[in-house]
Amino acid sequence: MGSLKKIVILCLFTACFFSCKIEDKLETKTNIYKEFLNKLQQKGITTGNILVYKKGEVVFKNSSGLRSINPKDSLTLDSKFRLASVSKQFTGMAIMKLKESGKLDYDQKVNTILPEFPYKEITVRHLLHHTSGLTDYERLIDQNWKPEDSTKRYILGNDEIIKEMYRVNPELDFKTGEKWEYSNTGYLFLASIVEKLSGQHFSEFLKEQILDPLKMNNSILYKYQEAADVNMPNRVFGYRKALNQKDLQLNDYNIVNDVRGDGGIYSTLEDLMKWNIALSNHTIIPKKYLDEAFTPGKLNNGEETNYGFGWFIESKTKPRIVFHSGGWVGFGTYLYNEVDAENGFIVLTNNSNNNFRDIVIGFANINRNEAYKIPKFKGETVLAEKILNEDIDKGIAYYHEIKKDTLTYEVKESNINQLGYQLLQNGNLEESLRIFKLNIDEYPNSANVYDSYGDALLEKGDSIRALTNFKKCYAMDNTLDYAKDKADKLEEQLKM
Repeated sequence: MGSLKKIVILCLFTACFFSCKIEDKLETKTNIYKEFLNKLQQKGITTGNILVYKKGEVVFKNSSGLRSINPKDSLTLDSKFRLASVSKQFTGMAIMKLKESGKLDYDQKVNTILPEFPYKEITVRHLLHHTSGLTDYERLIDQNWKPEDSTKRYILGNDEIIKEMYRVNPELDFKTGEKWEYSNTGYLFLASIVEKLSGQHFSEFLKEQILDPLKMNNSILYKYQEAADVNMPNRVFGYRKALNQKDLQLNDYNIVNDVRGDGGIYSTLEDLMKWNIALSNHTIIPKKYLDEAFTPGKLNNGEETNYGFGWFIESKTKPRIVFHSGGWVGFGTYLYNEVDAENGFIVLTNNSNNNFRDIVIGFANINRNEAYKIPKFKGETVLAEKILNEDIDKGIAYYHEIKKDTLTYEVKESNINQLGYQLLQNGNLEESLRIFKLNIDEYPNSANVYDSYGDALLEKGDSIRALTNFKKCYAMDNTLDYAKDKADKLEEQLKM
């Protein structure tokens, strides 16, 4: 046999050997993904839609859960989820496209684009990096906006919120550039900047400049409506389990559901993979723009943040890793992108999942060849089920049982406190009082438990005891100004 032929055969054998090894590793990892999801589902945890890809190829995908609850309909791999804050990277890209076309500079003052914008020092870059200091628009609307018709159900968008923002003209939460603070308001204004400079509605700009070129045919900035829409046959609706853990409730509407820029895009697993791959291959915008977008922002003092132009930066050196999560009404979403390796994973849920973080961390650990963890049963969930399907006495007795089983149950002050408020909001006032009192008995040295008990007492109309608990909370921890504010306000009312 000639030496050249021997070398060729050896190379083919070696390539086959290593190819088989890689395939074996992928199959092993795929089996681990399946095993992880099966264990979650055995615990009653719905995992939504999930996709994992390696070197640009899908290696695992799964769909589990309900697309809608009325009528009941199952998720499919083609279901369109509301992305919540995962939408921000598309807004960042829209701004980058304007920069590419010479229509703006990142360090341009916002008020040179939007003349009524009242904050003179804020630039486009500040908005992108969450360093503007703009106050939260949800809080602004909650505290200031009044409906013309109290019987009507409103859905507000950018125009209504910006109008209210300009009317109220709130002070900045901090001096621009002095700190990093996640800002939905900043991304709302970025969408409005796109509209002003392009002359197009934000949805049209996204479709023309990003979605259509990438053939993301199942993605859209949706003009929200509550009812099912014949033009969105695969639209996913947010829902949750009722506190009794039996009934299902819609969790899809919010008064600011039509805001664009910080959220509002609906998409599918396949389209989001196309998006991630396009970023890896620089097919939507040249590399130099992405390099800047994947560079952490800086504060006035030179300190780096961990956020770029719509992406959190996990690793700024190669291999670069960027990601973003989203949470809104019933939706929890996560997009992870190992940009230089063309690897990543996507998690989309719609069932108000209090195990969403566990799902994401589990997949991240498997990707890193680390062990995953199966979450414990949440104390507030199992106790709510016991209380509402039996009674409060059995619920408290059950608490004393499960708190000893630390391997199976997660029982701590914060989730018992959460249960108290859930019962209060559910109209179960007496049960709420008992749970808050239980938390005081269990954690007598925690200041916050007295404030929570005070809230329930105030709801009952027991102002004197509520005042006592607010004061005790503040006396134990004088950093808890909210307790002092409640006490001062209540004392003034009692003097009248």
